[in-house]
Amino acid sequence: MTDITFTIDLEDPTGVYAPDGRYILMTRRILDLCDTVGCKATFFTIGRVAQSAPDLVRNIAARGHEIAYHSHNHVSLTAEEPARFRRESAEDKDQLEQVSGQRVIGFRAPRFSLTPQSLWCLDVLAELGFRYSSSIMPTEFSLFGFPNASRTPFVWPNGMMEFPLPVVQMGKYRVPYLGGIYLYTMPMFIVRQFLAKADPHEVLWTYTHPYDFDAEEKFASMPDAPLWVSLILWMARRVAAKKIGKLIVSTGGKTLGERHFILSQLHTNTL
Repeated sequence: MTDITFTIDLEDPTGVYAPDGRYILMTRRILDLCDTVGCKATFFTIGRVAQSAPDLVRNIAARGHEIAYHSHNHVSLTAEEPARFRRESAEDKDQLEQVSGQRVIGFRAPRFSLTPQSLWCLDVLAELGFRYSSSIMPTEFSLFGFPNASRTPFVWPNGMMEFPLPVVQMGKYRVPYLGGIYLYTMPMFIVRQFLAKADPHEVLWTYTHPYDFDAEEKFASMPDAPLWVSLILWMARRVAAKKIGKLIVSTGGKTLGERHFILSQLHTNTL
């Protein structure tokens, strides 16, 4: 069985972060799935969640999962103001740690927007005590792609470790396949073929969002996404939970924080 880490971007697509929002119900559905298949996950959590739903964050941690950080309000790094980013990240990290009782060491950039133009954030994160990032897409198939980056984990010059988005090499292109629209539109037999081609040094992780599990919600266009993308992702909700469940069942259940600890004991190349 391929060893895959389950990660969730814990955010509210409506941007409201109501204390009784649907994203809370869907997150609890994800927690139940993890219990069913015996998997521990990493929840990259928006700072506003800690403010609006601290009990949810507390429950995630109490059930043995890792709390990591996903920015304050899901603003792409390329649109961030460094001073604001530092202030909000420091405040959110402190609050997440107080609520969860965990040390928060992981960061994921909104929309995987860590690019050559936004590398400034790495030093800010390291100074605040973050130890790893899961923020780059080593592909040109994205507005925020980082095509020349390594596919395997590496250490940035400031000591932070990076876990790149898993991709498969298809000719001269690198294609994501373990999350989002890529996973939900691919037949599982193709996904399994891609997993068989994975570099043995890759850390494989699948990513999802609470709304991916919400098959009952009425269609609404997603912010900053074309209508056709919103429609495909909405239709994919009918298969998302089943596909994710097949990928994470009996995979070992290590969080990215645990993988960081293991790899930090080994020699890793620097980009």
